[in-house]
Amino acid sequence: MRRQLAYLQSVVSSMPQGISVFDEQLRLRVWNQGFIDALELPPDAVHEGIHFSDVIRIPVARGDYGQGDSEQLVERITARIGKFEAQRLEETRPNGRSYLIQNEPLFIGAESAGFITTYTDISEQRASAEREQLAQKVYTHTPAGIIFTDEAHRILSINPATTLMTGYEAFELLGQTVYGLITLDEEHTQDAFERDLVLRASWQGELEVTRKNGDSFPAGTRVNRVDDPQSGLPAHYVWILADITERKQSEERMRHIAQHDALTGLPNRMALLMRLAQLLPEARRHGWKIAMMFLDLDRFKIINDTLGHQVGDELLREVACRLSAVVRETDFVARLGGDEFVIILPGISSAADAAVVAGKAIGALSSAIEANGHELHTSPSIGISLFPDDGPDGDTILKNADTAMYHAKAAGRNNFQFFATEMNQITSERLNIEHKLRHAIARNELALCFQPQFLAGDREPIGVEALLRWHHPTDGMISPARFIPVAEETGIIVEIGEWVLATACREMKRWIDAGLKPLRMAVNVSARQLRRRDFCETVANALTLSGLPAELLELEITESSVMENPQEAILILERLGRMGVTLAIDDFGTGYSSLAYLKLFPIDHLKIDRSFVADIETDLNDRAIAFGTIALAHSLGLKVIAEGVETEDQLELLRTNGCDEVQGFLLSKPLYSAAAFTFLHARCPAE
Repeated sequence: MRRQLAYLQSVVSSMPQGISVFDEQLRLRVWNQGFIDALELPPDAVHEGIHFSDVIRIPVARGDYGQGDSEQLVERITARIGKFEAQRLEETRPNGRSYLIQNEPLFIGAESAGFITTYTDISEQRASAEREQLAQKVYTHTPAGIIFTDEAHRILSINPATTLMTGYEAFELLGQTVYGLITLDEEHTQDAFERDLVLRASWQGELEVTRKNGDSFPAGTRVNRVDDPQSGLPAHYVWILADITERKQSEERMRHIAQHDALTGLPNRMALLMRLAQLLPEARRHGWKIAMMFLDLDRFKIINDTLGHQVGDELLREVACRLSAVVRETDFVARLGGDEFVIILPGISSAADAAVVAGKAIGALSSAIEANGHELHTSPSIGISLFPDDGPDGDTILKNADTAMYHAKAAGRNNFQFFATEMNQITSERLNIEHKLRHAIARNELALCFQPQFLAGDREPIGVEALLRWHHPTDGMISPARFIPVAEETGIIVEIGEWVLATACREMKRWIDAGLKPLRMAVNVSARQLRRRDFCETVANALTLSGLPAELLELEITESSVMENPQEAILILERLGRMGVTLAIDDFGTGYSSLAYLKLFPIDHLKIDRSFVADIETDLNDRAIAFGTIALAHSLGLKVIAEGVETEDQLELLRTNGCDEVQGFLLSKPLYSAAAFTFLHARCPAE
């Protein structure tokens, strides 16, 4: 037997499997390194003659054979092996390796001489089988469509998800090319696409997939090339498809939100610029004209501030609908924000075409708009510029249309104006004045002049009107006609108006303290000031800080400003009247007063505008207006003051026809504070 064992030892030493031979007394006689590795035995613990039970104590102690009493486990295993019966099992060791274990009886001659155990490492086979099982599960259960094709893209198999996506069963597609299902994008022909796959081994992008019923859906697609391991040439392709319909719809919703106004649903500024980027190259190529119309709603802020944003929003939605209804399908209507709209008219033949559309837009907004129970009226001021006549690019023609819109407002609103080059000069001057005006108060560039007002009968001074003057350090004296409209438009007039009010009250109080008889101080109030909710508090604060009695302050308000919102104006004027402040309607006759409202206003004076006084001696119409205003005022219990009186004849005509007070160069020009005090004190010293 020893000779046979020696032979076995020489054989098994070089074998890759783990092999051990135990004799009939279960003592180890032959083994190799594979046996030690398979059982993870300490090398110095294995020697010839060691009993099988001692060998297995090491794995038993580690728990490799389960839990329980280790001696019982050893006895049970030893008893099973001692039967010398053929056994076959698979077992995974603690090191993660899997083994096929085969026990075979060892016979020498006809006698049993023990047993041989072979440990064959099957870890890779098992892992490969598990990978195949996993791959099959993925292939079967993944929500992505998987198509397996040959080198010519003929379909060899599809997974169930592909059937769900397309409606095709596997047998309907087998042998067909994948191009019957997918549509390549515009960047690829089939030949170019296949050349890319050969060069790059994979492709990823978006394709259209056609269903069995003819519908199509967007699919995120990845194509992987599988090469033949022998030749290295393409052998198969794996197409992976994911239905991205929901993602594309979500992207489209986000794109729509990003490019459209949430309130009106119209395209916004971003969409406008994108549309221009498309239209202008076409217009250059074909020699087309494009009209850009910039619309701003007149008096919208008053409606929004007075009736609330909900009413204002409803008005804007209706305006959007009406503007969209007057243009062609090829035209483009956008809302830039606030009450600003833009209309693009591509492919027009002349400026007259734009004028027609502008007229339609004005007409569309001429009828009343119902909004939350309110009957509202608004009108557009429209500026028009033309491409390429008024600019080489979108930014320029949009800016020039905006400039023309401001001139439409200055021309009386509710009209349209075409851009002209000189408009930019006017706009530049306006911006220059606005920039300088913002620093005028802080730099003490503003000052007040005071023009005395007199009784028409005996020419006794009864008050003064505070007039604003601006002396710029480099530009010199800047006319109020230039800077007051800019201040009104930009809102700077509110800060300036508060300064004028406080300064005028302080000056009159200082004059009185210096010995002047108490006189009335008249201060002009802008429409923007009157609309502010804290205006009455501003007036009260100016009186309190200066110490001037309220009855010595008169606020001059233009008739157009009170008629913007008559009901609210009545409430404000009544509050001022209760404070003791007197009130005058300035420039009467130049606006659009409603006599029905005029009689409700708690005012004390009507001022006849200088335009009616200038030609009162020669123009019978002006004379009739002036005398009619005097009669109207007296019938309402109001006093009348005429401004711009420059001749004795004018004064005499006004006096003899009942005018109460006058103001003008005939009696005194506007005077700065020191000169005004000297002039008035000489005629009205304190008693």
